[in-house]
Amino acid sequence: MVRIFASVAMIVFAGAVVASATGAFFSDVEESTANTFTAGSLNLQIDNESYVTNNLGALVASAANTWALKDLTTGDMFFSFTDLKPGDIGEDTISLHPGTNNAWACMNVETTGIPENSLEDSEVAAGDIGPANDENGELQTYLNFYFWHDDGDNVFESNETTFMSSTAGTLFNGLWTAVADSGTGSPLTGGASSYVGKAWCFGSLLTNAVAQDDLGKTGGSVNGPLIRGTGFTCSGAGDQANAQSDGIVVDVSFYAEQSRNNADFMCSSLNT
Repeated sequence: MVRIFASVAMIVFAGAVVASATGAFFSDVEESTANTFTAGSLNLQIDNESYVTNNLGALVASAANTWALKDLTTGDMFFSFTDLKPGDIGEDTISLHPGTNNAWACMNVETTGIPENSLEDSEVAAGDIGPANDENGELQTYLNFYFWHDDGDNVFESNETTFMSSTAGTLFNGLWTAVADSGTGSPLTGGASSYVGKAWCFGSLLTNAVAQDDLGKTGGSVNGPLIRGTGFTCSGAGDQANAQSDGIVVDVSFYAEQSRNNADFMCSSLNT
């Protein structure tokens, strides 16, 4: 009996040693791995949908001045029209996509040429003294433009806001115009489309706003200008004979800048 008891005691002692070696304290581990910072993106891309008067005087789609969303390259033109006649009208809606971040946006339109091209007899009779093939054409005084905040349907509607209108000779001065800056209110929304509508007329451009249908771009061709009209009328009445064969060459630029942490940005602060 004595020896059996001693053996049990030794087993208990050994167990106590093992327990002491492994420990019995409460513990906890928390771990955060692969922490990162990633910059947002601001990549302004543009698409354009254009319409113009054809040889029969009807408004038709202008494939040459229409393109899908992209970074602009040489050859992407918002207007490239020839053989204009008084009373011709055109419309296109420019879609701006600022990337993932909200952004301020500015537009700059600058006339870089006003070629006389040739000096026709009727121009001379109307008082045009030329000379031919020089930079003194008169077309820019008869081309009227209208820019507004569109909802994407290429139609000027009753609740849409104008931000620039006059003749090409007056508007296209190379100054930056606000599409959205701190002076106009809200920036362009990141991840979404914002639209600038533009109408032009060789003659007098008059607004004839169409009732708002709230369909915007989602309405497709059903609510577009070929069905509902552009929201403008163009009158070619008067004498524009001194503009025959004349031209106008224009550069169009857009600028975008982040709006977050940049609440006071104004397009007028940009260099011409």
